[in-house]
Amino acid sequence: MTKNYQRIIAVLAVLLLAAQMIYTGFRNRPEEVELVVERPILIWYTDPDVQSYMEAAAAEASSKYHVEIRAELVSEVDYIEKISERSVAEEMSGPDIYVASSALLEKATLAGLTAPVTDEGLKETYSEKAVQAVTYDGTVVARPFYIETCVMLYNRYYVEPEKVPADIDGILDYAENFEADAVTGRVENIFKWNVADVIDNYMFLGAYTDLGGPSGDDKSRVSMDLEKIEECMAYYQNLNSFFAIDADTVSSEEVIREFIDGKTVFTIANVPMLAELDRAVAAGEIPEYETERTEINEAGEEERIQVSYEPFYQAAPLPALTGELDTRGLSVTNGVVVNPYSSNREAAEVFARYLTEVRFGQLYKETGKLPACHLPAQKEERKHFMGYQSLYERLLGKEEEIQTDMDEYGIVYQAYDAAAEVPKIMELSNVWLQLEVVLADIWRGADAGVELEEFSELLKGQLD
Repeated sequence: MTKNYQRIIAVLAVLLLAAQMIYTGFRNRPEEVELVVERPILIWYTDPDVQSYMEAAAAEASSKYHVEIRAELVSEVDYIEKISERSVAEEMSGPDIYVASSALLEKATLAGLTAPVTDEGLKETYSEKAVQAVTYDGTVVARPFYIETCVMLYNRYYVEPEKVPADIDGILDYAENFEADAVTGRVENIFKWNVADVIDNYMFLGAYTDLGGPSGDDKSRVSMDLEKIEECMAYYQNLNSFFAIDADTVSSEEVIREFIDGKTVFTIANVPMLAELDRAVAAGEIPEYETERTEINEAGEEERIQVSYEPFYQAAPLPALTGELDTRGLSVTNGVVVNPYSSNREAAEVFARYLTEVRFGQLYKETGKLPACHLPAQKEERKHFMGYQSLYERLLGKEEEIQTDMDEYGIVYQAYDAAAEVPKIMELSNVWLQLEVVLADIWRGADAGVELEEFSELLKGQLD
């Protein structure tokens, strides 16, 4: 080892020690915010899946800020109405903070139950799409909390990454050429997804449907290109003859279980399905794959090679239908709203940031929900520490971008950013139940043109 190299290693060691000291210093610095509250801070939410996260966050923030914080799971029935009723009562007993889907933000804003979010750097902490999802009439009215969307998953033992089809035509080609062997012998489905779930199925018409513009709040932007969508629906209907998925019995639980068991090559999965998959992988509930296979090398000779994949699956963007017909997924963003009727506004703002930007790293692990935030809230902390780490990487000749903890889910975030957000327009609140029925009927063989025309007329009628 040369003296120069020894010097470089010594410098690196000093830099890393300094970086760790700075990082630890920022982590352990005393909290500068002193909260004064008139009563315990109350937060409402409706999803039981986040109960553990909400309760843990309330307990930890209570200790951190020395105030009482209570998280309460409530029914989603008449949710905004109950918040309004409790907030305007003679003695305000409504929540200081509440979690709401982006679809409810028009209703909440028109009821006077949202306050502008004016945090500096909001667009640096979240993607533009996430900020749009919590924007109504040009004003950000909530902090993005967690997201829902769909991606395609494939089994890496069955499909090499460089050969993953870009469209469903390519999946059909794969199916036609499929031959079971020692590796693929357990395959029962080439492509399977929940054809009864509107979030999974929306992709088939999403590229040619606009439900309110980028923020989903513009009634003048609601439109459907019926000619294109009818082509998509004809293609969608024909897939039933290839994959024969029963819309009356299929479920997301069944679909992801069969993928976990190695019975399916390609699937469409939403975030809860991805969380179940990751849980199964962590628990070792996956089959053992044949890791030795025979391939023909460049010389045209048979060659035995070893393959092993951790994990066994990979995410990919949603496939197009064909080279001419595109797809677009659907997304839902749940946000944290500060109630303007709260007498604890300053404290509520602090806890809202704590929920969404400080403790977000625990969200997926504890609930299976993917946080909208995937950058640390403590930007100064990250800037100082990552600056030294970047220098360390450059000195070693590595140019890889520094990744955050959630970057392994980068494909999911990309799919979310590309997806259409559910609209905030109140008149369209029941559109998903109706669309789910339309798509299921078309899958079973109903006339796509007739079904789409009726659905389009229904949309127009609700907006008039």
